[in-house]
Amino acid sequence: MADPVTIALIATAASTAMSAAGAIQQGQAAAAQGRAQQQAQEYNAVVKEQNAQLSRQQAGAREEQQRRQTRQVLGQQSAALAQAGIGVGTGSALDIEEQSMVRAELDALTISYEGELQATGLLAGAEQDRYYGEVAKSRGENERTASYMSAGASILSGAASYGEMGGFGGLSAARRI
Repeated sequence: MADPVTIALIATAASTAMSAAGAIQQGQAAAAQGRAQQQAQEYNAVVKEQNAQLSRQQAGAREEQQRRQTRQVLGQQSAALAQAGIGVGTGSALDIEEQSMVRAELDALTISYEGELQATGLLAGAEQDRYYGEVAKSRGENERTASYMSAGASILSGAASYGEMGGFGGLSAARRI
């Protein structure tokens, strides 16, 4: 049977190795989690960019629809004025047509502006998601680095304990020199 000092030395070495390995594994898990969070945030950013593009396309389609409807209404308005015997393109009829065209153009531009505002908000959200992803990745990498330092400290502490208990020829022998 081994003597108690040998058992204590083996236990100290094993404990040191387990502590260092645990610290390294914890750091690697944190780095992996940081990368996973970054990938999730990147996915969210891409979705928001696609939604921004879709918002612009939808606003463009609604704007064009508004302009088509305006042309149709203005045509009907001109026909009604002509049928009523009111001179089209002169006097009050011209004022009504111009006012209708201005309002219709403002409506079309408002639709376009609203789509652009929505797209801009989505793009800002995409940039924010990317930033949060980079932060998560950096945090994971920093935790991994810290775990390596912790593992190194565990090894040094274990080596010191091992030496004090008589390992490495015993530190007490070195102190006598």
